Amino acid sequence: MRRNFMQTKEQVFQDIQKIIREDYAGHMDVMHLNHPEKYRITNDMSEQEFEETIKDYLLDFQDRHLIFISKKSSSPSVGFLVRRFENALYVTQLEGETRLQIGDKIVQLDGMDIPELENRYKKTLMDHVAERQLWNRVVHKMKTIRIERGMELIDLPLSHYEDLPYKGEHTFKKIGNSISYMKLTDFIDEAPIQKLIDDNKNDLEQNESLIIDVRKNLGGSDTSYFPLFPYLFAETKPFADLFQEDEVMYLNYTVRNCQLRIAEFEEYLKEDLDDITSISLKEEVGRLKRHFGQGMLEVPEDMGFVIKGKSSPKRVFVLSDCYCGSSGDTFVSNVKKSSKVTVVGRHSMGIMDYANLATMDYGDYEFIYSTTRMHENYWMNGVGIEPDVYIPWTPDHLKEDKDLEMVLSLIQQAESKAQ
Repeated sequence: MRRNFMQTKEQVFQDIQKIIREDYAGHMDVMHLNHPEKYRITNDMSEQEFEETIKDYLLDFQDRHLIFISKKSSSPSVGFLVRRFENALYVTQLEGETRLQIGDKIVQLDGMDIPELENRYKKTLMDHVAERQLWNRVVHKMKTIRIERGMELIDLPLSHYEDLPYKGEHTFKKIGNSISYMKLTDFIDEAPIQKLIDDNKNDLEQNESLIIDVRKNLGGSDTSYFPLFPYLFAETKPFADLFQEDEVMYLNYTVRNCQLRIAEFEEYLKEDLDDITSISLKEEVGRLKRHFGQGMLEVPEDMGFVIKGKSSPKRVFVLSDCYCGSSGDTFVSNVKKSSKVTVVGRHSMGIMDYANLATMDYGDYEFIYSTTRMHENYWMNGVGIEPDVYIPWTPDHLKEDKDLEMVLSLIQQAESKAQ
């Protein structure tokens, strides 16, 4: 992370524009979308207005890996999360709001129905598929909601609550006698995943079926999930064999990108890392130094890593949804290529066209953007990785885990055939 303590909002906006034009990996792809002249930034505008204007500018590019953070502003939560089904929003999670219940049906926001709001906030929703739309961002802009409970309509003014800090979840449990279930909400750090494997090694190797739940996964680093590969593949194969010949990635080796990434990796290398991760990071630092300032170049695939597969577990099921993104996307994509993996649920988020993030620190603000670009033949933004077994999301998911029920049914069928 490079620090550039600019004094004014106007200078920060100017530098973000420069990054989009030169350093952002998608700069050539989004030239037709880049119209900063539509946005007015002044030094005397409020922090909230400044943050909202920058975020609105970045929404033009429809890339969730373009992130602006204002350290000054505390963005309070409305205390709940929602998901769309047909022409209503349903409360999926409570985070402080006590007047609502899981499953409550919201039919209006600020007196407007959902289809009307969809037309108004298309850019913010970032998807035309109802179950994938980002309605929490829209709810946050509103003052009132109307909920439908049975025959009753209830109007509620929205309140604000302290935004709860994210807590990663890396858990393991047994279902019955022969099924292992693992829930992973991120791949930020390898250590908790490796510990999960070490603590449950006997069950992983003896149980016939493994379920890995990444329906909510914030991503992180691809190498963090590599320790899982032996259980997800039946055979030994080079990691490079998972990819097509033209399935390549390009890195924009600008001076800024190289400086930011080298500093980040060298800081990461100070931590207690396993040999594979440490070697990979050192190779990346060397590559950045060799190509310093050379612009967009193909990144050679690491040919050294070999997946040493195991025969057990026999069957692996991966639960996926649109809240699984970044390294979560690549996890689903990579393991789906295994003969013993079945992906169940919904398409993953799909935000890996542009990846490998760099952070520009302006003191009071941070701008995060992508430095790599996938070959366009393999773009997935806005689509995600398709599951083998698709289960549409409905409000019934809030009462019962329909995805897990499907997996348990598939396991039962497989066990019956084997007898």
